[in-house]
Amino acid sequence: MAPKRVTRKELLKEPDEFLTTSGIVVQYFRDNPRMGTLAGVGVAAIMAAIIGWYGYSQHARSAGHEIFEKAYRSYQAAALSAEPVPREKWDQIFKEFDAVAEAYPSWPAGETALLYTGHVLYKMQDFERALKRYDRMKSTNLVKQGLDSLVMYNRAMTLIALKDYDKALVILNDFSKNTDSPYRREAFASIAKIYEFQGKKKEAVQAYRQYLKIFPQAPDAALVKARIANLAAQG
Repeated sequence: MAPKRVTRKELLKEPDEFLTTSGIVVQYFRDNPRMGTLAGVGVAAIMAAIIGWYGYSQHARSAGHEIFEKAYRSYQAAALSAEPVPREKWDQIFKEFDAVAEAYPSWPAGETALLYTGHVLYKMQDFERALKRYDRMKSTNLVKQGLDSLVMYNRAMTLIALKDYDKALVILNDFSKNTDSPYRREAFASIAKIYEFQGKKKEAVQAYRQYLKIFPQAPDAALVKARIANLAAQG
């Protein structure tokens, strides 16, 4: 037997669940005005908390950025200095960046400061600690938002400094195969240099030639050609 069809008129007689529930709530607060006042206070407290957190977050963002900018200016002046920078100066700059990274770990200023602690440690030739800083960057929002290539490139350069050539080659080979990578040219050049460091002259010559084939107008093309000739002469 087919189910009885409900007419539109009968449907309109059915209570609206949302309106019914709302009506019950409204009636409850009419009958219990004190509870209505408490509910209003609760909503006000929640709104105040939201506004307070927003104000705090804006202040933290601004404060972290200002401290980072101060440290960055010191870093830039040291990096561009024509005179040798004392290790004590680099250590001071490291502490400035590290303070931002520790105080604002999940904010852009703090995550960028963490990256720069790695840069400073690299300049101090403290490669083991620099690598650990770059490794910590892997879980940051900056990396998730697109800075992964930058961090991986710096890891590769640090691995080369540590003479961990095999691990560096894994990263650099990935860059060399990615035609969209901003570090593709640097990857090819670094691969050739690694082969030189390893005493693999034939592989180095081949890598340099591949570099010139892909980047014939590279600014260091003349130097690379001279390097190929030098290696080829050595057998």
